[in-house]
Amino acid sequence: MEIILDNIPVGIIFIDNRGEVSYRNRFAAELDEEIVKKMINGDASLHKVGKRYYKVRKIVIRKGGIITVEDVTEKIMAENALKASEERYRAVCENSLVGIVVTKDKKVLYVNKKMEEILGYSEKELKEIFFNLVHPDDEELINEIFEGKIPQIKFFDKDGNIKWLEMGGCKIKYNGNSYLINAIDITKRKEMEEKLKEANEKMQKALERERKFLEEISHYFFNPLCIAKGYLDLSIPNADPSLRRKLEITKQAVTRVENVVKHIVTEGKIYE
Repeated sequence: MEIILDNIPVGIIFIDNRGEVSYRNRFAAELDEEIVKKMINGDASLHKVGKRYYKVRKIVIRKGGIITVEDVTEKIMAENALKASEERYRAVCENSLVGIVVTKDKKVLYVNKKMEEILGYSEKELKEIFFNLVHPDDEELINEIFEGKIPQIKFFDKDGNIKWLEMGGCKIKYNGNSYLINAIDITKRKEMEEKLKEANEKMQKALERERKFLEEISHYFFNPLCIAKGYLDLSIPNADPSLRRKLEITKQAVTRVENVVKHIVTEGKIYE
């Protein structure tokens, strides 16, 4: 039994009913005597010795007691490192200019301040209703985030207004395997795009009206002018000299009008 106790990585100390140490295994024997006394007389807790941490547990038995001493230095250091890492991570996320959501199996674990600002809800509220705020038309797009795509998804904010969010994400280690989603509010950009679209449609309609206007000018002006020039061309050779001169002047005037109309139709400018 002593061989077994001496080879386990936990200190074992037996205390008799007078409070004296009756046995220590090899692990416990290597501990400083003063430290052992503190462990015996103190409460069951975590003890720091130099740079090492020891977890002390006490078990009361009929003829005394048993004290176990476990070296938990690596565990404590890992926990401290994880805590420091999480604090740095939280500091970065809380001061991020983009919305951040950490989710696991579609359950929201964390929401940063920017996301609260975008949608108008508190972190506590968003943890409960985040995915319910997705516009019905865009519910299927949520899955694209987890497929590595960057969709543009409509959400409802607290006032019932639509917010356009461009979203992407990646896997992270946070409470196990989780997913971090980044969201950029592109609502103003989408509104601007919509205004530009409307302006473009209005411009196209205006251009279409102008085109039709010019076609009508061409039709209603060129046809009569061509008829007039045709009759003048037929009349001039058979007219007497005095009338011929008048007809030629008339033809020149018609030609000038024809040139003006042509420039209006082709260039949008008025000149001969």
